[in-house]
Amino acid sequence: MQPKILANRKLQLGLGLIMGTCFGSLLQKSGVTRYEVIMEQLLLRDWTVAKVMLSAVVTGMLGIHLLRIPGLVRLHKKSGSVGSTVVGGLIFGIGFALLGY
Repeated sequence: MQPKILANRKLQLGLGLIMGTCFGSLLQKSGVTRYEVIMEQLLLRDWTVAKVMLSAVVTGMLGIHLLRIPGLVRLHKKSGSVGSTVVGGLIFGIGFALLGY
């Protein structure tokens, strides 16, 4: 099944769309998209958003590791850039703050 997925770009995009939709639905259902929850997180009063995102990161890390063992996933490490990461983080943070304001 892996070679079929790797060879089919449309299938990869479709699976990504399905997974992203499921993840977004779970975020919506958990309530972390509510204005009040996000504002409380920014004011460091409610840690729901951080807990949900941390659990998503840990689940993803475990999932990738477990899929890597039987060879279902290959990792392609790319070198990072501190400058572009800082610029992207600033753009995201400014937009997040302006929309929250």
